[in-house]
Amino acid sequence: MKVYVENVIADETYAYNSDSLRVHKKAVFEKYNITESEFESELGKYSEDKTMWERFFKRANDYLNDLKKSNAIN
Repeated sequence: MKVYVENVIADETYAYNSDSLRVHKKAVFEKYNITESEFESELGKYSEDKTMWERFFKRANDYLNDLKKSNAIN
């Protein structure tokens, strides 16, 4: 879930700079010791089950809100 949130942040932050986006996404995957394919596969499992996706998305949203409250992101 943190990988998802941090990738969303990278997408929004570096949307107009593909080189920086690629570097930051790679760093996120390395930070959590997961490959992009493993991440996509896991995300696909959640998207196939509405209940799982809703729980996942709520946790992701809570984590994003915690980051905002702690001023880790704007």
